[in-house]
Amino acid sequence: MSKEQLESDVLDGKLPGSFEYDLKHRNSIVLVPQPSDDPNDPLNWPQHKKYTILAILSVTAFSGLASSLANQLGLEAQAELYGKSLTELSYTVGLSPLLVPVIQVVSAAVAGIAAGPLFIVPLAHVFGRASVIFWTLLGCIACGIWSAEMTGPDQYIGFVLSRLFGGIFGSVPSILGAQMLMDLFFLHERGRAFTTFHMCFLMGTVAGPTFGGFVVQHVAWQFEFWWTVALQGAVALMVLFFLPETGYNRDGGKVYPKQPEEFLANRVATFLPGTKVAHRDGLREAPRSAVAQFLIGFSPVGLLVGIYAFGFFGWFVSVNTLLTVFLQEPEIAGGYGFEPQQNAAFSFALWIGVICAQIWGSIFNDRIPLKLAKKAGGLWKPEYRLHSLWIPSIFFMPIGLGIFGAALEYHLHYMVLALGSFLITFAAFCSIPVGINYLIECYIDHSTEVACIMGTYRLTLGLIVPFFKDQWIDSVGVGWVFGMMAFFSLFAFSLVVVLMFYGHSLRQIRFGILSKDEEGVKVTDQDQESSS
Repeated sequence: MSKEQLESDVLDGKLPGSFEYDLKHRNSIVLVPQPSDDPNDPLNWPQHKKYTILAILSVTAFSGLASSLANQLGLEAQAELYGKSLTELSYTVGLSPLLVPVIQVVSAAVAGIAAGPLFIVPLAHVFGRASVIFWTLLGCIACGIWSAEMTGPDQYIGFVLSRLFGGIFGSVPSILGAQMLMDLFFLHERGRAFTTFHMCFLMGTVAGPTFGGFVVQHVAWQFEFWWTVALQGAVALMVLFFLPETGYNRDGGKVYPKQPEEFLANRVATFLPGTKVAHRDGLREAPRSAVAQFLIGFSPVGLLVGIYAFGFFGWFVSVNTLLTVFLQEPEIAGGYGFEPQQNAAFSFALWIGVICAQIWGSIFNDRIPLKLAKKAGGLWKPEYRLHSLWIPSIFFMPIGLGIFGAALEYHLHYMVLALGSFLITFAAFCSIPVGINYLIECYIDHSTEVACIMGTYRLTLGLIVPFFKDQWIDSVGVGWVFGMMAFFSLFAFSLVVVLMFYGHSLRQIRFGILSKDEEGVKVTDQDQESSS
């Protein structure tokens, strides 16, 4: 039997427990981190098990964010129910008629998505990651039912609160999944794994409004939430039966108790409430985790990546939030006069952008940095990750914003607007997996905290732009609003270029409790390559 076949058989579970053979390499790739000889080590789990967990985490994160924004295209019907005169509200606060409910409802959900994990995610150190994912899923289901039941004209405040808490609960799986992927995948596999995971949960921000638009066109708006309740109920069962806790004892790392092997006992220990499978220093680690989020966010590399996410992905959030306004406003007011179903159909341009970003990331997010490492003698630098951002950041985002602004300025055909939306979505979705993966490899023991603070960075700008959108348009015109966004996005990328060349020095400036990075590990082995 060849070496490659033996490696494949062990990793696929065909030879359980046969770890006497050297599995520290996979062809010419050095496995980083080095796996132990224990078959219970998540790094040694069969590939099909790893990908099953990746699929569960991806669909869980997708469902959470889809439910948070599911009613984005049903705002007009809800405003009518709650007796909110859009025209009167626009006179009161100086905003366009459709913008008021977008700010009050969608922004409540986005605020929950941005801020909620900062408070909830540290609890994963006490209760375990799988347990927190499961219970926040149930919280999200409860918020969906709460929203659907707010059918009285005097229940508007309750409806907005349900959207806020739905965003808080719905965002948690998209954050905790990052650490579980770090437990499962080697360095040379992370690019694809992170790309798949992030594309799935970010797709939820597009798919939720799309499905909601089709729903509200044909049935009562409450069904915008009932379909998400059904989806999350199915996902919660998947998590309950198939999602394991992935923590493992490594030298110098957190200490995890041995998990029960019997299925029912394992599920009880994992979810009721999960403290029996969480690491043993959880109560002390939770406040440290809360502090570490902000220390990472204000460290030099954290600031540069965060500002990049703030001034790059933030424009996509702004466009996605305001797209309903531009499409559904009457043509006499500069819009396109779309019905919710037409708006939903238009959003497939964003879907195509997400799919293309997934293909791009799958091809380049591991291949480019590994080639750069090979040229450097096989030694790894986290900054190699960033080089896959050149084309999306320099070309697609600025051009997309320019096309989008020109379409609105000159009221071009809506397909021109769709082209701009596609390019913006593609570039924005290419940026997030790379940025988070890079920063996690700078703070290798704080992947959850990185995901938390980066979520806040990337959503904040999109949350605040709608509040001054009208004043901005009045000052420079709608075309130059998006033209300025294009130039701002180039400035944001210039900060990433700084990291490409000076990242090593900047990473040395860090706060005391932040741990090591992965620079200097050997990821390619010329001897193995020549002998294979």
